[in-house]
Amino acid sequence: FFGCRLLDKDFLYADELFQYADEGTSQLFTAFSRDTEKKVYVQHTMEDNGHYIWDLLEQGAHFYVCGDARNMARDVHQQLIDIVQLHGKKERKDAEAYVVSMENSFRYQKDVWS
Repeated sequence: FFGCRLLDKDFLYADELFQYADEGTSQLFTAFSRDTEKKVYVQHTMEDNGHYIWDLLEQGAHFYVCGDARNMARDVHQQLIDIVQLHGKKERKDAEAYVVSMENSFRYQKDVWS
């Protein structure tokens, strides 16, 4: 999942990421908040693909967040808990504990700044 304001100006490593997706090495989900009338953020794209994320997490996937700490990281964190709750069929407190467990086992890491 990759998000930024503008596709043409902010999409770092676009060529490489599209190449990996074309080769089948990875899947690429994008969100560009200023390219359309309705702002689309990474958490929206995550929500649309929640079942896929849950399946990956259950297979032991690692989750990395990089970017703005004030808004984006907070919103992505909440969306991750929502996904675990909904698709993992967990109570809210159990979903939160699942995400904390991911953090404690270094499966969920953040490189964020304000």
